[in-house]
Amino acid sequence: MQNNARNTNNQNSGNARKKRRRRKQNLSLYYAAIFFLVAVVGIILSLTVFFNINEVNVTGNSIYTNNDIILASGIKTGDNLVRLSSSKAENKIISSLPYVDTATVTKKFPDKVEIEVTPSKEFANIKYESGYLLISDSGKILAYSVSPKQGYPVIIGCENENFDPGKPVTIADEENEKAFYSLIETMIAEDVTEKITEIDISDRYNISIVYDDRIRVELGSLNDLSYKLRFSYMLVNEKISINKKGTLYMKGNNSNEASFVEDIPETTPPETPPPDETAENGEETDVPEETSVPEETTVPEETTSETTTEATEPLPPVGIVPSV
Repeated sequence: MQNNARNTNNQNSGNARKKRRRRKQNLSLYYAAIFFLVAVVGIILSLTVFFNINEVNVTGNSIYTNNDIILASGIKTGDNLVRLSSSKAENKIISSLPYVDTATVTKKFPDKVEIEVTPSKEFANIKYESGYLLISDSGKILAYSVSPKQGYPVIIGCENENFDPGKPVTIADEENEKAFYSLIETMIAEDVTEKITEIDISDRYNISIVYDDRIRVELGSLNDLSYKLRFSYMLVNEKISINKKGTLYMKGNNSNEASFVEDIPETTPPETPPPDETAENGEETDVPEETSVPEETTVPEETTSETTTEATEPLPPVGIVPSV
């Protein structure tokens, strides 16, 4: 009988443990269902009732008004802050407002948005069909005009595919486009943009720039571009006389040598004065008919010397380059 009683007690305790286990499972499912329901309701309220935009602030320098920037972003009061796409709003501002270079849209919960903008910096003119495109230092098109803007270099050989303000410069040849952006970035990084009046990227293997409308610098390819820009800038400003004009040929491989070919100024032969009609004693002299000038004469074309010397003038290493 003791064994039967013991078996009965064990069976009762096992049933009790099963009931407790089922009760815990039911409670877990109950709490999970409540949590899921609360989460769904919270998400719905966040996307519809809560976190609606009440204030939009604009910071940074710009030629545009705050209202212009907010309107370009597409952000309106009453829009839901959670559903707002910051990247889309930023792209709208940059593409709609040419003179905004960057835009950053930040969500300030629970109900504010902050837009920070930086202005575009005018950099150069691109020769485009019958006019010119003014671009920023990041390669963004700012405006189109029939004449270049004074004070900025003219870029030639850049076959840009569009002229829409707010769009980046795009070149049909991908390698030429890489060369274009690489040259601009390097010039800005090396701070050698002052006094540059022309940039020629017609041939990416023979890029050239013109300093101060008087010295053409043949840079060659993009190899050692930083060094060649820095070195040529030093030579033009410190080693070549300000009254000289010509071409400076740079060498790659970080060579501290360069060759300068000066332009020879054009010369014209002196004019021969006409013969005097009177003799030294003041008496008039007869001019023979055979020596008189015919009524219609042809003047032979005037010949001039070549504008550059035949040989190049090597510039020694930095520090001992003579003033030329």
